[in-house]
Amino acid sequence: MKVLVVDDSRNDRKIIRYNFEWHGCQVVEASNGKKGLELAAAERPDLIISDCLMPVMDGFQFLHEIKKFQDLRSIPFIFYSAVYTGSREAEMATSLGARAFLVKPMRPEELWEEVGRLLAAEPAEPAEEQKPWREEEFLRNYSQLVAGKLEEMVRELSETNESLLRLNGELERRVVERTSQLEAANRELDMFSYSISHDLRAPLRHLEGFSQALIEEYAAKLNHTGKEYLERLRKSALRLTDMIDALLELSRHSRGKLVKESVDLSSLAREVAAQLARSQPERKVSFEVAEGMMVRGDARLLKVVLEQLIGNAWKFTEPRGDEALVEVFATELDGRPACAVRDNGVGFEMGYADKLFSPFQRLHAQNEFPGRGIGLAIARRIITRHGGKIETKAELGKGATFTFAV
Repeated sequence: MKVLVVDDSRNDRKIIRYNFEWHGCQVVEASNGKKGLELAAAERPDLIISDCLMPVMDGFQFLHEIKKFQDLRSIPFIFYSAVYTGSREAEMATSLGARAFLVKPMRPEELWEEVGRLLAAEPAEPAEEQKPWREEEFLRNYSQLVAGKLEEMVRELSETNESLLRLNGELERRVVERTSQLEAANRELDMFSYSISHDLRAPLRHLEGFSQALIEEYAAKLNHTGKEYLERLRKSALRLTDMIDALLELSRHSRGKLVKESVDLSSLAREVAAQLARSQPERKVSFEVAEGMMVRGDARLLKVVLEQLIGNAWKFTEPRGDEALVEVFATELDGRPACAVRDNGVGFEMGYADKLFSPFQRLHAQNEFPGRGIGLAIARRIITRHGGKIETKAELGKGATFTFAV
């Protein structure tokens, strides 16, 4: 059996083709009614399966034209549609001479069995005795059908639009509500930060101050162990104060409005490098900064990122002496333009890389490389606020590279 499949969906045609070819049929395809009419005249198929809604010439026009040809009108014609699925469409299809009106989607085996059942059954009226519609009759009925379908689609679109408007209103209400809650949470965070910076610092200052006073004024009455305990107490108080300051700094960079503008990272990197060189003029570090690294972001915060990354590179290259090298260059990260800071310092094992961006996580002892352990956490927080990403690659003893995109 030769089957002509007419459908503007390539996937639907393919599914029907594979299904009927598997059952031993020969299948030819057309993407619209006009091409289907040409193929029907050339191939003389034993069955036509056609979609309704198609460009150039739809299924109803295709069937109407088929019935004008004496040698084609007897070919069984079956509609298989997902859009025109109402009773009016089915009635018109039957009136035009279609054998059946099937609704998509059907399982391949189900479609094959249904087509077989329809072909085995006697048509209600022999095709050769059924006269084709006059042109004006077809146009009148076809226009009414299309107009009805358009009215139905307009109603559906109108209902969908009303639903979307209601949903949009609900979303706006929720956004206002969540924004209000966020603003309240930020106010509470500000109050908490104020409490930390003032209320908690005061007892820590007392603890550190009195510990120092005990060491200085009562040293003669304390043995070596007592002095050591007091010194540890004083250093712990200083360390806790430093950690509080670091948390406040992290909080400060996590809030506030981003002021986005065009930022020259090359210029900022050179500025940071110059500040580091002035802070330790005895060190000889080679800086190589690429030109033309432009991004859009908050210049103040992006400078903080470079201060943290270049500052780390400066610190961890100290064991290299005069061979210390820090490079800042343009690259890519996940297909996005990015900036990288690379050094030839002490590096680290990549198995510990995830810890670097958490507050107070350190891979080197404090007496080797002093620091608060908060810099990279601040850098990542700022980059995340910009909608960006930061990654690192390193090798123990061979330096590290930090790459970020915003």
